[in-house]
This record gives sequence, C-alpha cells and structure tokens, in this order.
Amino acid sequence: MRVTTETIATREVELTIEPDQEAVDRAMRKAAQQITKWRPMAGYRPGKAPYAMVERVFGRETILDEAIREMADSLYRDALAETKLEPFEPGQLDIESKDPVVLKVKVSLMPEVDLGDYQALKMESVPTPTISDEMIDKRIEAIRRQHAEYNPVDRPVQMGDQIVTSTIGTAEEKEVLRREDQTMLLNDSLQPEGYAEALLGMSSGDERTFSLHYADDYADSNLAGKDVTFQVKLTTVRETRLPEIDDDLAKMAGDYATVDEMRAGVAERLQAEEERRVRAQEREAAIDLLVSNAKVEYPEEALKHEIDGSLARQQARLQQYGFTWPNYLKMIGKTEDDMRNDIREDAEKGMIRRLVINKFAEAEKLEVSNEEMTNGIGNLAASYGEHAQQIIDQMRDRRALLSFYGDMLMEKSMRRLVSLLTGRPEEQPAEDEVLEPGTEEAETPEDQLDEASEAPATE
Repeated sequence: MRVTTETIATREVELTIEPDQEAVDRAMRKAAQQITKWRPMAGYRPGKAPYAMVERVFGRETILDEAIREMADSLYRDALAETKLEPFEPGQLDIESKDPVVLKVKVSLMPEVDLGDYQALKMESVPTPTISDEMIDKRIEAIRRQHAEYNPVDRPVQMGDQIVTSTIGTAEEKEVLRREDQTMLLNDSLQPEGYAEALLGMSSGDERTFSLHYADDYADSNLAGKDVTFQVKLTTVRETRLPEIDDDLAKMAGDYATVDEMRAGVAERLQAEEERRVRAQEREAAIDLLVSNAKVEYPEEALKHEIDGSLARQQARLQQYGFTWPNYLKMIGKTEDDMRNDIREDAEKGMIRRLVINKFAEAEKLEVSNEEMTNGIGNLAASYGEHAQQIIDQMRDRRALLSFYGDMLMEKSMRRLVSLLTGRPEEQPAEDEVLEPGTEEAETPEDQLDEASEAPATE
C-alpha cells in the first residue's frame, strides 16, 4: 500500500491511499463470496460460486464496489498507523479511481498546543480587599430589603416603590417584548436607562406611552441598540417599608441574637465572598496569560464541534421552558446560521482556553488519584443531603464520571498554575471542599481518537 499526505488547511490533511493490486484482488474474491451469500446463484451454495461465474453474472464493477467498501475501513486504519496521524473525527472518503483503486480521505487532525516557555511567566497576586463598614452597611441594607413589607398605597408612584405593570414594547413596527403583571422595584437599575423616571407620577390604573433607547451592549441582542416604544399600564403601587436595624432583624437574618453578632457574621461572609472573587479573578488572569503565551492550531471541524455542542445545550435549556428551537428562532428573528455566527467567538475562546489548560495539566503530569475522586464524589454527595444517593448513582455513568474527573483535574491545574505564576505555595483543597460538576460532558482525547479512527464517512 502506498500512502501520501498533503496539507490542505490548518490541521487538515488529505490522504491518498493506493492499495496493492494483490490486496485488491483478494478483496474482490472475498466480495464475490459475500455477494452470492446475499443473492444466491442457482446451482451453487451461498458463497461457493466460482469467481468467474459471479463476475459474469453481476459484473466486475459491482464486485469492485463491494471490495472497496469492505477494504475502506482497514485501509484507513492502516494509513493512520503508517502516517502516525491523530484524527479529530472520522475522515471524509472519496473514491478518486477504481482502476487502479485510489482513495482520497480528508482528515481533520487533533488540535495542537505549544505552551511556549510557560514556566518563565509571572503575575502579581491579587490582594484581598479589607472588609469596610460601608460594605457591611450595604449588605445589611440588602437584608432589610429582603425582609421588607410592601403595602398598597393610593398615590402616584415614587422611587423605591414596588409596582405591578403590564408592558408592550415595539421597535420598527414589530413587537419585541410583552410582559403581563410584572412585579418590580422602581429604581435606577431598571433598563433601559430612564425607564424608572418615565414611570414616576403614574397612579394605579394609569397608562403611559414613551420611547427609550437600549444600549448597544445590552445583554438581549433582540433589544440591543434599538429605540423601543413602551406602552405601560400600571395596576398596583405598593410602598416599601424596611424593618429597623435591631435585634429582631438580626434574628430574621440568621442565627444571630444581636445587631453586633449580625454585623460580625456579615463581615465573615463578605470576607469569604471577596476571597472567592479574588481567587476567580486570579485564575482568569492566569489562564489569559497562559493562553497569550501559547500557540494553538485546530481544524475548522473542531470549532464546528464546539459550536454544535453549545447550540445543543441551548436547545436543551429552551426545551425545559417549553420552547421548540424553530419557534425560538422565529421569535427572535434569527436563523440557525445567525446563531452560529453569534456564538462563534465565545465558542472559540472557550475551546482554546480548555485546550491550553489541558496541555498544561499534561505538561505538569497532573492526575487525579482514585482516592481524590472518591473523596470528591463523597463531598459532593454529602452536600446534597437526603439526595446524596442520586449523585452516587449518577457517577456510575461513565460519561458523568469522566466529566467529574475533568472538573477535578481542572481544579488541580488551576491551583498549580496560579502557584507557578505568582510564586505562592500551591493552595491545598479543604478536606470537605465541594466541587460542583460542570455542565458540559467531558470528552477525553482517548475517546476522540477512538471515534476518529473508525471508518471514514463517504461523501
């Protein structure tokens, strides 16, 4: 067999496979036997008719087509072994010639990552802020709002009131939003900017029409950058009454007897939150630095695979809320190609970051031991209380177990990376630390290679 390769794009090659004529002849004789098993010939037992007779009845081309079909799998695997290529997915087969037999297979290769001299990279530690009285006061105000009372009043609406409205929004003569009996607090955080002010002075039963502009970077792309005309009907106005800051509030807020105990508890929670925020900020900066120093090459099919997965997860979430994918696309006025283009940049960024951190784990020879897995699953199950057995049962599924392994390896990799870049001792996990499983199903490189080495798809 003769095999040649040609690079046709980044991490994509075309294999040209030319089997020996002797191998083709053997395959044709075997194919002839198979054909007569499916379509027995009179006077012969299935699979026992002479080759010449089979060729005369069915034709050489029919036998050759069956032979090529039977040979394709083994020829592809042998070609991969000879060239030492690692495919990302099964290749696309094209029969260039039948006489002599010449096969062309387009193969997308596994992504390739070069971390560069990552051990020379350095970054400053992010200091944890000191918890101030102002931060504590702000959190206690939030606690007061959680325990607020809302009493109906017969007066025009004011800032801080709780209101109930029904709203229709139109842009470019099309309805872009509809909200029935929506309850909200009237404050400056309402979007778009100026919305709260536009409602001031209204009383229960009033209707008002006004237009506002959504910022270009507004989260909902269906509204971002648009001038929207709102038709609002105000049905209820409730005055907000906050509880006093006293020992009664402390008891409502948690296991506190006094205001002083509540302030101390709030300070402790804020400190823990700030430490988590700083840790997340450091990790984000560490990955960004590692990625900026790395060189990553991947086939277009890898990014397509990433986008497919992202869309599949989005469709699954929509189904939970009773939406079908076609109806959702119609509602937001987009095609599936539009959606693919919208998420392409984020999908590419996420894929590259994951490839780089996986390569880092490999370079650092990081693994998760059986003991660590057992402890991790035990801590996770314990955190679910009476539903612990459900978590244990889920982990009997191979994909769920691989996904959790990937999460634990990611956690270990991030600890090592931050330590390496900041020069601090590597953070050690607490014995009872709970690692929540990721939302994505992990797929190991070994899984990918096993699938990709299977028979190529025929165009």
